[in-house]
Amino acid sequence: MTVAVAILVVIIAIVFVGLIAYFLRSAGESAQRSVGDSSPVPRRPVPIVTEFHVKGDTASTVFAVPLGDAEAGEHLVDLLCAAAVEYVRDRRSEGLPLDGVLHIEVSAMRGATPELLGTVDLPDAGVLPDREEKILVEPSHDPIAAVHDVIADTTVVVQTDSTTSLEPIAQTIQLSGPTDAHLRSIGVDPETMSLEDLVLGLLRLSGYDVHVGRTGMSDIQGGRADVFGLTRDGKSTILLILSHDDGSHPELDDSVLAKFAIALAQSSDDQAILVTDKYSPYSMYEREKRDPRCTYITRERLQAFVDSFGLT
Repeated sequence: MTVAVAILVVIIAIVFVGLIAYFLRSAGESAQRSVGDSSPVPRRPVPIVTEFHVKGDTASTVFAVPLGDAEAGEHLVDLLCAAAVEYVRDRRSEGLPLDGVLHIEVSAMRGATPELLGTVDLPDAGVLPDREEKILVEPSHDPIAAVHDVIADTTVVVQTDSTTSLEPIAQTIQLSGPTDAHLRSIGVDPETMSLEDLVLGLLRLSGYDVHVGRTGMSDIQGGRADVFGLTRDGKSTILLILSHDDGSHPELDDSVLAKFAIALAQSSDDQAILVTDKYSPYSMYEREKRDPRCTYITRERLQAFVDSFGLT
C-alpha cells in the first residue's frame, strides 16, 4: 500500500510539473505574439481635440489645428471630418450615449477662435459611418530608406552677393495640399513653421518615433543645432537639424560635416541625417561617397526631401 501511494504521488507530481511547464510555455508564446503584433513605433499622430460636447442631435468637436490666414483646404477639411468620426467612435466605446446624435460638427482654430469647417451627417441616429481608410492612411513607406535618391535642385544656388540672410523656410518650401493638411492637423502652421517644425512634423507623420534630448554637436558655429534620435522598423537614426542664423555664413562649413561623421562613428546608430537650410559645400558629395550611412539634406535638397514623403 505504501509503494502504491508513493507511485501515485510521483505520478501526480509529474503531471503537476508538466502542467506548469505547459502554462509557462503558453504564456511565453502569448507574450511573444503580443510583442510581435504591437509596433514599437507609434501610428501616425492624430489631430488633438480641445473641446467636445453633445447638444441635442449634434456632437461638436474642436481641433487644436491652426488655420492661419488662408481658407481651409479640401484635404484638411476631409481629414478633420474623418478624425472627428473616429474621435466620437472612441468616446462611444468609452460609454458615451449617441442614441439621438445625427450630426458631428467639425471646427479648427482661426487664431484663438474656433471656426466651423464642416458637418458630418450620420446615416442614422447614433450610427457612425465607416472609417475613412483612404484618408486616415497609416504610414506604409519609409522616406529615409530612399533618402539617397533625393537630388539637389539646380535652381537653388548659393547667393553671389555678400548677404548672410536667407529666406525663411516657410516662404521657400512648397507643400502639396495633403502635406499642408497633415502638418496642420498635428499643430504645425506652414505659414510660420521653422525648419525643425517642418522636419519633425514630416517624420512623425511618417511613423517615426522621435526622441528629444539627444546630446552632442553643441559647438557648431553659424546655426542652431538640435540633435534627435529616430526609430522605426528596428532601425535607429541620428538626426541633426541645423538652422541658419542671420549674420552667419550661408554655406555649411566642412568642419560641421566632419564632426557629424565622427558622431556617427562613435554611436551605435544605423544611420545619420543632417538637415539644414544652409547651402552645401562641395566636400559634402565626397563625404557621402565615403560613408553611405551619412546623408545631408541641404538647402538645395530640401524641396525634394519634403516631396519624398509622399503624404496623401
